Amino acid sequence: MERQVLATPLGGVEVLKENGRLKAVRLTRARPTRRSGSGRIARELDRYFSGEPVRFEDLELDLSDSTEFEKSVYRATRAIPFGNVATYGQIAKAIGNPKAARAVGQALGNNPIAIVIPCHRVVAGDGGLGGFTGGLHWKRRLLRHEGVLHW
Repeated sequence: MERQVLATPLGGVEVLKENGRLKAVRLTRARPTRRSGSGRIARELDRYFSGEPVRFEDLELDLSDSTEFEKSVYRATRAIPFGNVATYGQIAKAIGNPKAARAVGQALGNNPIAIVIPCHRVVAGDGGLGGFTGGLHWKRRLLRHEGVLHW
């Protein structure tokens, strides 16, 4: 498995690849191994953190450890554009299971590829942020970076 920890304006981002496929992207406190990474994912992340609305759509992801339900949630979540949010309920409707908002939240809690699968863009229907595996401080930082949060 290939591992890099990239330095970004928001902190460290750990990237794991296996057999050329993206296995994980995690927000971390680990010390960066490089200021700017090598490879396509590192270049795409550099563009994202420079403020470009990167879609990450052509990256080959390894979601072999995810269930079919999780994969459907991840596909719907990847469709949320940079600088926008959707609710857990909206994602549940998008996958054809409108009563599955809590299950959507659980699936996003298992998301192995943060930012690329932008689970930070999914918020609670009551106007709250909802949860975030890496901690709400990261979710706030990412949403501020994308211009969604102003506080």
